[in-house]
Amino acid sequence: MPTELFAVTAATGALGRRAVTQLRERVGPDQVVAIARDPYRARPLAVAVRHGDYDVPDTLVEAFAGVTRLLFVSSPELDPARRTEQHRAVVVAAERAGVTDVVYTSFHPIAGLFDAHRATEEALAAAGPAHTVLRNPFYTEPFVDAALRDATSGAALVHATGGRNLTTATRADLADAAVAALLRPDTRGRTYTLTGPAWTYPQVAAALGVEARTGGVTGAMGWLHGLARAGALGVSTDHLRDLLGRTPAGILDQLREAHPLR
Repeated sequence: MPTELFAVTAATGALGRRAVTQLRERVGPDQVVAIARDPYRARPLAVAVRHGDYDVPDTLVEAFAGVTRLLFVSSPELDPARRTEQHRAVVVAAERAGVTDVVYTSFHPIAGLFDAHRATEEALAAAGPAHTVLRNPFYTEPFVDAALRDATSGAALVHATGGRNLTTATRADLADAAVAALLRPDTRGRTYTLTGPAWTYPQVAAALGVEARTGGVTGAMGWLHGLARAGALGVSTDHLRDLLGRTPAGILDQLREAHPLR
């Protein structure tokens, strides 16, 4: 049988780098290609590197040449129209290049955030390659950073979540799950809703030894708290655990790495 070639797009991002590293360890460096808009930044990954820019479709067709299984990491672009165009370019290029399997990192179907991902899932369903959809949640790391800023200043941990559960997940676990899906043909044709262990702000405050207090939260974090308060960040499934074959890391695990907990 011919040797399979695995590729990861957006390979210089945090999730992409982790996925390339895990693939390199699982299948060997000769079977892994890192695809990046800036190939120079991908050189430390110690695998073959190819130029692939979501905004330049011709680069994607060349980047996907000979690839059998593709981990398609979604664009960080915030404009839904542009992101949709970028993602369709990836799907078309994968089909043209003869990629047989695609694993796509989608997102939870949250109003106002899912339009481009829905369009991408539909494009994949209409295209030739077999595909797996991973609907990722918000990352745990920004919540850890914000909580630690409050805790180290000795202030109360202010939140506006209404005490609701959040089921965020770490980038590392989501990357590892994506690699697991890429290596398992039985995931093809399935959509996974990935979630981490549920947590609340009072639990985090207790672990950090500070008070949890309801109050106004501004900026991007305030917007996220509003989504949590509406219940949009509390969906829970076993899909991430099933793909990983272990319990995903919780927010307290992340906090322990950066701060001595009570």
